[in-house]
Amino acid sequence: MPNPIYRVIIEYGYRKKGSLRRYQFKLIDTFALTNDAKTIQNSAEIRRKIIKNSKTKHKELDITFKSIYVEGQYGETIY
Repeated sequence: MPNPIYRVIIEYGYRKKGSLRRYQFKLIDTFALTNDAKTIQNSAEIRRKIIKNSKTKHKELDITFKSIYVEGQYGETIY
């Protein structure tokens, strides 16, 4: 049974875990398998993409989500 794929635009902030500096905010445009904002926030795949996109040496980051916009369904998966 195919699952829908949604295009999501996420505005997020990140900083080194335990740091007192303020968050650095960026945008990421990616795809997700759900349109639920809570599920997208807790997704390990989305967090992995954010860490890769932040281009820092630190693998442990505090990530906060400012906004999540689900644009629409772009197709279906085969798995």
